[in-house]
Amino acid sequence: MITWIQLKQVLRNKRFIFFTIVFPATWYLLPSVVNPRMMDPFIAFLIASLMGILGNAIVTFSKRLSAGRQFYLAQVRLSHYSIWRYLLSQLIIQIGLHLLIILVITLLGIGLQTLTIDRNYWDAVLWLSALGIYFSVIGFWFGISFSPTTVDVGSTPLMFLFALMIVPFSWFSTGTFTGVITKIQEFLPPYYFYQFFYTQLTHQAASGHLWKFGLSALITLIPFLVGLRLRLFGGGVSRRG
Repeated sequence: MITWIQLKQVLRNKRFIFFTIVFPATWYLLPSVVNPRMMDPFIAFLIASLMGILGNAIVTFSKRLSAGRQFYLAQVRLSHYSIWRYLLSQLIIQIGLHLLIILVITLLGIGLQTLTIDRNYWDAVLWLSALGIYFSVIGFWFGISFSPTTVDVGSTPLMFLFALMIVPFSWFSTGTFTGVITKIQEFLPPYYFYQFFYTQLTHQAASGHLWKFGLSALITLIPFLVGLRLRLFGGGVSRRG
């Protein structure tokens, strides 16, 4: 019941509607209106969906958590409702919101006749949902750990930083700097997300990307989870639950 109430509250948020649904949907429309040949329609679908998911997980989600964090931290101190149960309930909401974002972009693609519902599409839904969970855990840490003012100032730059890390730099240029950035990207799950679909679209072998995606997600989330635990217990939060 609480999860459903919170979900309805998010859907009434104008910031969520504009930045995570209207904006990505508008961006998705641009290649079709301006120049249909400027980008592969399926890649445009992936990017538009991921834009919405990033905006929701890093910006909207973290701001919502930060605004109510004192209440929920009090709940952790005074009851058996642990922060990990709170994280799980929020991830359930996030999964629903991300599927809604994907659905809107999907309906646009079907209406424009630029998106085919095939195996690649369903693979994309699964990969995008996994990335949504990954970014939502980071958004949760950011929202719980910092004040509303800090989150308001830092969430958008953080979102753009992650956005820059999504598409492999090696696709666009070569050189020492590009090589360094690519090595950094190889530690992050989005790198393997795009590598998987690039190999799929070019009919190359895509083996290995899935386990590398999972391993990189696990390794890079550990500092955020440890930081969250230290932040909570360092601030005097009870170990209940």
